[in-house]
Amino acid sequence: MSAICLERAAGLLSDLVAIRTVNPMGRPYSSPGPVEREAVDYVADLFRPYPVQVQRLDPSPMHQSLLVTVEGRHGGPYTLLESHLDTVPADDWPETAFVPRVSHGRLFGRGACDDKGSLAAMILALQEVLESDLRPPLPVALLAAGDEEHAQTGIKQFAAMDWPLARAVVGEPTHLQPILQHKGVVRWDITVHGRSAHSSQPELGCDAIAGALRVMQRLAEHQRRLGERFTSRLMTGPTVTVTMIHGGRTRNAVADACTLSVDFRVLPGMSPAAARDELIAGLAEPGLRLSHSDPQVTTPPLATAPDDPFAAAALEVCRRATGRRDLDFAGAPYGTDAAWVADRAPTIVLGPGGIECAHGPDEHVELEEVVLAARIYYELLMSET
Repeated sequence: MSAICLERAAGLLSDLVAIRTVNPMGRPYSSPGPVEREAVDYVADLFRPYPVQVQRLDPSPMHQSLLVTVEGRHGGPYTLLESHLDTVPADDWPETAFVPRVSHGRLFGRGACDDKGSLAAMILALQEVLESDLRPPLPVALLAAGDEEHAQTGIKQFAAMDWPLARAVVGEPTHLQPILQHKGVVRWDITVHGRSAHSSQPELGCDAIAGALRVMQRLAEHQRRLGERFTSRLMTGPTVTVTMIHGGRTRNAVADACTLSVDFRVLPGMSPAAARDELIAGLAEPGLRLSHSDPQVTTPPLATAPDDPFAAAALEVCRRATGRRDLDFAGAPYGTDAAWVADRAPTIVLGPGGIECAHGPDEHVELEEVVLAARIYYELLMSET
């Protein structure tokens, strides 16, 4: 019996979803051991019967990854399959998020599509290789990474190990459409400084909230100008989004400080650090006192060439597996772990499920898509291209 079947996919994914791997996302964390440890134990046990090398990686005391390697017919660089183990919190879905259920061919639960559907498909593809008499042409590295949802420390640790790679597939919910490009991101806080005064005499102070409104207007203008300079046929232009605002100390005083949290998405061809520096310089204005925190997150964009032989081969595999001859490459507005390995090997983002239901209270994945993803991954592992 093939490892790649609906029954095994449903059982494996149900087990993975039932294991809580909630990333605290910067919140206080008091549980003993890494977020992903139980899932790492589970996946390590899955590969215990096979002739593989299993290595636990600890990017931080809070997070853990698992690296599984398999020999190929030839030596040299590896085919990397990578998906992440951690999920976002389930605050809006507190009672059944980790009780997987199947309805009408869909498996529901936190992490079902982001990103355990991809991980389950990659595990099945590698099990199919190991249970057959065929060896892949290149050695294989399967990385079940920790901490993708917050600081991407899992993939960063792997990238720092300088593992030799020939090609890489990063699992994320793309409805089996290969993603060649995605945006990079840099996030930081801008604090507008004012001067407090009694609210009955606001003219004696300097309103930091009013200053923050001016900053937001300038951010919108900056985004418009960037959209004229940087374009992509695969995705929308650069975006500058204020995601949180904190300002003022009391209801009857002029605000002496107001902090804006900024999410700045950049296109391939843009450096997140340089783009941030340019934006900061453009905010300078007489009478406006600003300070900027260090970036909390900086992730480069992904920019794999459409004419890359591996990318072209992957597109053909996806077309055959899905029966969609009109399927084409796509871009994505979000970021992924792919950006951290794309400098050493052609890299695509590809997986079952849709980003439109990731992180939501009805997160789910079509089990048939998980099976198709496993078949695609298997064919890519066995490909000479």
